[in-house]
Amino acid sequence: MIKAWIVCVAAVFMIPVSAQNAAVVARDAWVRMPLPSKKEAALFLIVENHTPEKRKIVAVSTDAAQVAELHEMKMERMTMVMTPIKDLSIPANGKTSLNPDRYHIMLFGLKTRPAIGDTIKATLKLDDGTMVPVTATVRK
Repeated sequence: MIKAWIVCVAAVFMIPVSAQNAAVVARDAWVRMPLPSKKEAALFLIVENHTPEKRKIVAVSTDAAQVAELHEMKMERMTMVMTPIKDLSIPANGKTSLNPDRYHIMLFGLKTRPAIGDTIKATLKLDDGTMVPVTATVRK
């Protein structure tokens, strides 16, 4: 009886630790195959926030490129313009999509030329210090 109680208590205390580790997750990540003459590529993904607090992506890092930056595409005077942004919000209990239509991560100075099917690893840094791993598959 005491052993069963200890196991139950231990399980209850382990649930928050597991949930905390997966509080913000990245999924469906992919990198657009760069043009033959280019050394930059765009990374797209969905970031899900499973917490009751809004989070922000404040930095991106990767060993695959010299620089990784958050960017936004928007229409200015009838022209699509890409500009760096300092952070990107993820709503509480919600998600943010980084896709070809608006937000994305630019990888500048690719260290090797990726092939279709290769993976590129990156890390998102959140405003609370959390690091979220990303594994993106290269595709057309």
